[in-house]
Amino acid sequence: MVKDLFTNYFHIPKQQPGWPLLAIAGGLAVILCALYLPAGLIGFSGFIYLHIILHSPRRTISKLPSGHIAAPIDGQILWVHRDKVSARITVRVRADWLNSHITYAPMAGQIDQIIWYDGQFTGFADDALPPPENARQEIALTPLHSASSEDKITVCHHGAPLSRVLQSCVQEGRKVSLEMPIALGLLRPKIDISFPASYGLDIYAGQRCLAGDTIIAKKEV
Repeated sequence: MVKDLFTNYFHIPKQQPGWPLLAIAGGLAVILCALYLPAGLIGFSGFIYLHIILHSPRRTISKLPSGHIAAPIDGQILWVHRDKVSARITVRVRADWLNSHITYAPMAGQIDQIIWYDGQFTGFADDALPPPENARQEIALTPLHSASSEDKITVCHHGAPLSRVLQSCVQEGRKVSLEMPIALGLLRPKIDISFPASYGLDIYAGQRCLAGDTIIAKKEV
């Protein structure tokens, strides 16, 4: 029973993002407990919270049909924006406080480019474009069986007052699948998924979403 508990909740699977943060938080909690027990209990509570939001849920993800985009994270759809100039659609999602903050690939494909834009951590409304000077991390992905640059899907983590830790756990050129983590952000980052307007939306603002299960959009034939 103890072995099963350790295996299910305290193992470090391959490509598990955020485990260095857990290791540091655990070490600090032990040190604080040794120095001053009340502070140690606070540190241990922080470690438990990190473990909750960096936990990879065990779920069975069905194979996504070609031309479908799935939600990259458990949480809520905040905003849907159509840009007529770029002919692209942006869907904004965000995890709740107790949802896993690990971001998964929205479809099978290949990571073409990972760009980190250094900048400020200014707050912005859920249904508004972020300040151009804000920090953010963009991951550009080409869908499987597509070589056109126009078909690229972009996953963007936005920096905010509370969201100052943004991390990518894949490298450029890496082939990814639905169950593969590609990034994480702390705490509750706003994540934009951008794709061509040739896709038909299958969600609405305010809807709950589940990573790899909720279909965001389908490519129209």
